[in-house]
Amino acid sequence: MSNKDKTNQIETYLDSAMKSVRPPEDVMQRLRQRIGNLEPHYLAKRLSNIEFWIILVGSVMSVAMVILTFTRALFYFFQRRKRVA
Repeated sequence: MSNKDKTNQIETYLDSAMKSVRPPEDVMQRLRQRIGNLEPHYLAKRLSNIEFWIILVGSVMSVAMVILTFTRALFYFFQRRKRVA
């Protein structure tokens, strides 16, 4: 058996093994219905909600960094004072 025959045999096997599968019609109907229900103002509202959460998380992290920096500065200041005394 030549390489070309082996290649053709493998391609035939893969072609039959990799046939596309269609989802059930009820799944497609529900999906179309859900996509159709998404109105532009709803998408804009969701986007603004995401922006709100990004800003909120960023703000919390910034405040945490400021508190951490301030705490480290106080700790360093009081530790240094202890050594001098």
